[in-house]
Amino acid sequence: MSAHPEDFLLPPTGQNPDGSLKTPPPAYPGLDGFHLLEKMGDGAFSKVFKAYDLKHRRLVAIKVVRKYQLSSSQRAAVLKEAAIMRNLAHPNVARLYGFQESDDYYYLILELLPGGELFHRIVKLTYFSESLARHVITQVAEGIRMLHEEKGVVHRDIKPENILFEPIPIRPSGPNAPAAPYDEDKVDEGVFVPGVGGGGIGRVKIADFGLSKVVWGEQTMTPCGTVGYTAPEIVKDERYSMGVDMWALGCVLYTMLCGFPPFYDENVQMLTEKVARGQYSFLSPWWDDISAEAKDLITHLLKVDPRERYTIREFLAHPWIRA
Repeated sequence: MSAHPEDFLLPPTGQNPDGSLKTPPPAYPGLDGFHLLEKMGDGAFSKVFKAYDLKHRRLVAIKVVRKYQLSSSQRAAVLKEAAIMRNLAHPNVARLYGFQESDDYYYLILELLPGGELFHRIVKLTYFSESLARHVITQVAEGIRMLHEEKGVVHRDIKPENILFEPIPIRPSGPNAPAAPYDEDKVDEGVFVPGVGGGGIGRVKIADFGLSKVVWGEQTMTPCGTVGYTAPEIVKDERYSMGVDMWALGCVLYTMLCGFPPFYDENVQMLTEKVARGQYSFLSPWWDDISAEAKDLITHLLKVDPRERYTIREFLAHPWIRA
């Protein structure tokens, strides 16, 4: 990502560009080579800051993890996350530039993806066209292919919040763009440009490897993930492997195409039971105009039996993906 000098012309300390007062980011020991610009997010044990890397002259994201709030197993998980990410290099996986620590903190120096989370883009656009959904999910799948086949890694938390993107300009579709009768208020995602993108979404990258694990085809039983995107074998406490990422891929694709996830219930127990049974449907009118090929692909991903579920190779060879 290129940066311009004006990106770093900061307002006086304690002021926003409009002159209003703000609280400056805190100073952290060991981060002298970075200028913290703003807080981007909060986690249970961490904060993420947008920062400028003074040595390499680039914008980055820095995840600051508070050691003193972590158990020994949680500290080990942070170290494992860094160790896995350090060995990943792929156009569709967010990069770890470096890992540092002080007495009280771990610091993960990460690639900054200024478009933010795919989740927020789905909320903004309501749902995606098939062309845009294909553009996104194919890139996510290419990242997963590398994880599964080259690194033996299962991500275990694929969901819209953990998919980031590089923004591109939106080219308006024009005043005559058709709208379905149930979505007159849908925001125009613009003209889709093959090989470039649409809806403001360019290159897409998988992020957040906090739950990832090296398995190399072996099975594991650790419960993890987000229930709405978690495979049946996880919620049923069965042994599982890389197929859980394929289930999550199906959930993400479903969500992009209609604007809501395949499995939802305000009651977590009821949601868990729906996932365990694979209880979902292509609801009308939202799915009426979506192609049979897209539905077929999702059906092959949301198979309760992981032995019947598509592998990453089968996914990438599907006619809808290759269209």
